[in-house]
Amino acid sequence: MKRIIYIFLSATLLLSCQKADDNGDLGGFWKLLKIEDVATGTIENTKEYKRFWCIQLDLLTTMSEDDDSYNSNYGGKGRFQHVGNSLYIQMIEKRTDLTKVGIHNPENERFGVVLLNSDKMILRSDKVQLDFRKF
Repeated sequence: MKRIIYIFLSATLLLSCQKADDNGDLGGFWKLLKIEDVATGTIENTKEYKRFWCIQLDLLTTMSEDDDSYNSNYGGKGRFQHVGNSLYIQMIEKRTDLTKVGIHNPENERFGVVLLNSDKMILRSDKVQLDFRKF
């Protein structure tokens, strides 16, 4: 019996040391499906490319691997805040081209959250609308 209590207490201590992710539906791995230019209405279908946003704790990691440019990674790492219907992004590490993952103002990007549920997300800035599905 004592052994069970020690195992339970050890597990409780280990779990209590981990930081909780309270991002709700926003947290996870998102595949970028479509980028729409707000000004012109031009749509870039990105389904065939591997373009992702990974949201965990207060960190955002973006990555892209396009078929026409094998092993090229666009994007970087940054921080975000989800406040009401807005998502504020500040990229800390920038790689070559953040526009491939929908970010045009890496120092201070604001997206309106048009739709967010457990498997779909639509974000809209003053330049683009981004459609994602949870991966």
